[in-house]
Amino acid sequence: MSEPFQPANKAELLTHIQAEYDRFEALLASLSEEQMTTPGVNGTWSVKDNLAHLTVWQDYQTTRLQGVLNGVEPPDPTSGLEDEDAQNEYYYQQFKDRPLAEVLASFRTSYQRVMAATESLSWEALNAPFPWYNNDVPAGAYTLGNTSGHYEEHGGLIRQWLEKQ
Repeated sequence: MSEPFQPANKAELLTHIQAEYDRFEALLASLSEEQMTTPGVNGTWSVKDNLAHLTVWQDYQTTRLQGVLNGVEPPDPTSGLEDEDAQNEYYYQQFKDRPLAEVLASFRTSYQRVMAATESLSWEALNAPFPWYNNDVPAGAYTLGNTSGHYEEHGGLIRQWLEKQ
């Protein structure tokens, strides 16, 4: 397994995220509407469901970054849910019946928002942990996980699924 990407500055962070987003968008462009809405990519999820999942986590990261900028802890949208699987199922149920065009548009808009929120913070703020978390994980590391890391992960799942078709 390779070492996680460690950007040297904000420009490198943003460039890396953009490159992975572009790679993911190229994958999406190669798919038909039928491929994007067929269940089974990972569990019962379709490509569309994976996009909704990515959107939710990008939006959550945007909210956290805006919280840093405004000095306000954002509410936890999944408070009371036991773990990440429960959170993912909760969001899946919320978005599974939305049309593909809506999910695609939301994913792309969400990407623009998370990039703008990342750009709005200083490099120092991106290297500091969220003040309301009891850990040493920098905000920028969460940004990478909820953007480029997520595109790599879900892009890999989609590619594996396509190879089996």
